[in-house]
Amino acid sequence: MPAQPDPSTPAQPFIAIAAMALNRVIGSHGRLPWHLPEDFRWFRQTTLGHVLVMGRRTFEAIGRPLPGRETIVLTRHHPGWPGVRIARDWNEVRALTRGRKAFICGGADIYAQALPWCSDLYLTLVQREVHGDAFFPPFEHRFELVREILTHPEFRILHYRQKTAAPGPDRP
Repeated sequence: MPAQPDPSTPAQPFIAIAAMALNRVIGSHGRLPWHLPEDFRWFRQTTLGHVLVMGRRTFEAIGRPLPGRETIVLTRHHPGWPGVRIARDWNEVRALTRGRKAFICGGADIYAQALPWCSDLYLTLVQREVHGDAFFPPFEHRFELVREILTHPEFRILHYRQKTAAPGPDRP
């Protein structure tokens, strides 16, 4: 597992973006357990022109860099994917994203490591429970709901913000 960000370095706030079922499931056997075209469009519109940071398994599930976005894969082992930048730890991620808007987009371990460093969380809440093997980590103690961006019969897109002014691991 990649090393945590060095707390002595000033925090580069990230933005987490995820879709989660009511039972916190975010994945099943390396795939999203739902197909929500309107959510995909919102994800594309929101992240276009920015940086996506993800773990190796999430990248392999997607299968390619997403157009119009720089992709950084956080991994120690990689086969040399074209069009992708590799970061071996969070300090490398922070160096590669310095001064740029960077979205953390999975998987479960990456979210768990990155949430303390995220200023904001965009969460698509899928309005049902599904079977899965990857779960979104607890975030409610760190984040407060700012607004509901979109309401759909199958899902809601919610914007949360970190409760503290400066994201970091020592925050409650």
